[in-house]
Amino acid sequence: MSTATSTVFTGWPADAVAFLSELEADNTAEFWAAQRHRYDTAVRPPTSALAAALGAEFGPVRVFRPYRNRRFRPDVPPYRTDTGGVASTAGGTDRGFVLSGSGLAVTVGRYAFTGPALRAYRAAVAGDAGGELATALAAAAAGGLSLLPAPSAARTPLGYPADHPRVALLRLRALQVGHTWAVGPWLSTHEPLARVAGAWRAAAPLVAWLDAHVPEVG
Repeated sequence: MSTATSTVFTGWPADAVAFLSELEADNTAEFWAAQRHRYDTAVRPPTSALAAALGAEFGPVRVFRPYRNRRFRPDVPPYRTDTGGVASTAGGTDRGFVLSGSGLAVTVGRYAFTGPALRAYRAAVAGDAGGELATALAAAAAGGLSLLPAPSAARTPLGYPADHPRVALLRLRALQVGHTWAVGPWLSTHEPLARVAGAWRAAAPLVAWLDAHVPEVG
């Protein structure tokens, strides 16, 4: 990823979605070489502009590079078929937005809990802080965000009662909320900025909870 440049966001032109859809259908070096100019004009500049606008409120937003890292997965397609960015808090919580051929998505939370972070998360959920998490998730839901599917333990984690009122949250190994809006003419207006910023604000209590109770480790 690279740091966004500061420009005014006025929306993505219609060709941005068309380009991403075509790249998904023909993810080859030949297509990229022939059509790269469309990425450079219709995709990258608006994405960077949106990232810069969000950064004024939420801190630096890193924009996705178009190339995939194939060092450990040489079988994956060479180019990303979406565009977007991520703002990470000092505590390790991510706020993201992604435009693809099917829509604009927002996500907020942690992609995965491992080791000490997973243990800290479970202890917080099981204790008094668990009620605060439920409130934070309710605030996110009121803002139109849903709890996203996440890896979970097959059974109740060792040391916690199977009838714990928040057992479903205890079993999670990641915690993210999000929403996706379908592609439409609104993408070519200022509206994406309002929608993404509004969603990120709705998830502010969740961000604060994760940063306070599940600090980034490592």
